[in-house]
Amino acid sequence: MNKYLLKTVRDNMPEFLKVVANPIIRNKLVNNPNFRECFNSLEERESLSSADIREFQFAQLKNMLKHASTNVPYYNNLFKKVGFDPEKMSSFDDIKVIPYLTKQLIHENFDQLISNNKVSGGYYQASTGGSTGRPLKVLLDYNSIFTENAFIYFYRKTLNYNFDDKMATFRGVKFDNKYYKMNPMYNEMLFSPFRLSSATILRYLEKMNDYKPMFLHGYLSSIHFFSKLLQENNLKLKHKLKGIFLISENVDDEKRTFIEEFFNTKSATFYGHSERCIIAREVENKVYEFDPYYGYTELPDNESGTQSIVGTGFLNRTMPLIRYKTDDSAIKVPGGYQIAGKWKSNDGIYGKNMEFISQASFNLHNQVLKNVLNYQFIQNEQGKVRILIVPGSGFEKSELPKIQNEFAKRTKGIIDFTIETVDKLMLSPRGKLDKFQSTVNTNQ
Repeated sequence: MNKYLLKTVRDNMPEFLKVVANPIIRNKLVNNPNFRECFNSLEERESLSSADIREFQFAQLKNMLKHASTNVPYYNNLFKKVGFDPEKMSSFDDIKVIPYLTKQLIHENFDQLISNNKVSGGYYQASTGGSTGRPLKVLLDYNSIFTENAFIYFYRKTLNYNFDDKMATFRGVKFDNKYYKMNPMYNEMLFSPFRLSSATILRYLEKMNDYKPMFLHGYLSSIHFFSKLLQENNLKLKHKLKGIFLISENVDDEKRTFIEEFFNTKSATFYGHSERCIIAREVENKVYEFDPYYGYTELPDNESGTQSIVGTGFLNRTMPLIRYKTDDSAIKVPGGYQIAGKWKSNDGIYGKNMEFISQASFNLHNQVLKNVLNYQFIQNEQGKVRILIVPGSGFEKSELPKIQNEFAKRTKGIIDFTIETVDKLMLSPRGKLDKFQSTVNTNQ
């Protein structure tokens, strides 16, 4: 089943048909050959020695570098320039001669980074949300969708997740004026974080009690807000959860502890990104282990005492990212690494009824900001937000209402937006950019 059909199923199929077709659609994921091959290899890895795992990783790295050298113009030219021959590669350290790939270099060399050898199954265009600057577009193999999910599902085993377990998910996707909708591919009921408030909590709870999910899944900020609303209204789920899976935000210890105690269950998370070249599973609270089957991760030292996170991915051959330097950093701790990145779960804006909408909910993956260099949300009154944008050279005034409408659609009328163009955004006293600046009193 290709990505276009998956998207059609997810977005356009009537809800009652999704329920009926759920087992069939679900099997298209968990029985996909790419999913199964990867998931099985991860299970088999548990019996391998560290030397065997390292040998497998090296073979995967060398294979990707050979592919890039032969089929990708950017790397063909770069390798010749620096004198790197993947055929002669004998150790991981050999790739250090290759310069880092940055977001700026991807913007400047996009076409040259595309493989001339078309992959089986095709590819699609994805983009980062631009949470730290200009959104980045990349091309990804279709099959990497299934392989990526194999890693995620394997990590979920830590909370005894089974393929037939249902999830209730809080994510910032399109809901078309709905409070919730089915997503049969992932066996989940999606709940809108935009409309969650004291006025709607009963509607959410009734649907969740009817659906009976085994896991909660989504943004920590949204799940925390959901649990706080339940507590304030003396409400609770009618069944016991097996666990909570957290995504897309940094983990706030206080909020995490609250939801685990409120629902009397454990939570788990992982580190990943849209570019799909690095993934790390949480092995203990906020301590991560980079996965050697997903890619090769380097951690060079920074002047600040932290380490940069640099990755070469194994999943994507359409646009390989080699020695890609992310905006994130890590700190070596006993048992693994702590990671600074993602979005802070308490960064966001507030609706007219103090509905909280986290930064992760505004992770835009479309072309509406293609001519915008950067943007920022400024809020001094609940339900009202100014959007400041720094326009690029191709920006036209006609794009302003489109941008405003996109954000308005995502918040379904609970926030009134005004938008203005500026030369530069508002920085903190230390020169840092806070994407969301709010002075709203949250204790009123």
